[in-house]
Amino acid sequence: MKKIAITGNLGTGKTTILKILQDLGFSTFSCDEAVKELYEDLDVKEEIVKIFGKEILETEGGINKKMILEKILKDQELKKRLENILHPLVKEKFLEFIKENKKEKVIFAEVPLLFEVGWESLFDEIWVVSCSEKTQKERIAKKGLEENIGSEILKFQLPLREKEKRAHKIVFSEKDIKELKEEIKEMLKEYLKD
Repeated sequence: MKKIAITGNLGTGKTTILKILQDLGFSTFSCDEAVKELYEDLDVKEEIVKIFGKEILETEGGINKKMILEKILKDQELKKRLENILHPLVKEKFLEFIKENKKEKVIFAEVPLLFEVGWESLFDEIWVVSCSEKTQKERIAKKGLEENIGSEILKFQLPLREKEKRAHKIVFSEKDIKELKEEIKEMLKEYLKD
């Protein structure tokens, strides 16, 4: 089985590429989705509340992710403590995903912080999703993030050009979906024969 990581920075189009791969019938894993699931886990929630306090809980008991984001952007120690809870659990979920899909010829995982957390060795190939700075800023704004928060998040991510240097393949996500899908089909034709 070939394991391919999809990475890039905030607003570069990783989720779009993952969606195209799903549409093509490939098995995919998303670290962001795994984190969302973990935020719903009662034990994890309890650990997070121990770090951030009860003020991060919303009235219906969920976690206020925006408040956590604001706190970790201001405090490296809090960020590290949160990552120490989440990253091993996400990795566990990914390894479980590999086991569940062991019959597949190729699987894909969207790992935004692949290089930052040192997970390169888990993969056979790394694809970096890239776009222009202008497009990236527009996409960040569409996500509803204020520009200053988007900039702060990017400070914690390895520069995109550095990620591109470490990639096996670079996917430029500025084309329309149809074009992107054709490009990806071409890249993966050996797996799409059946």
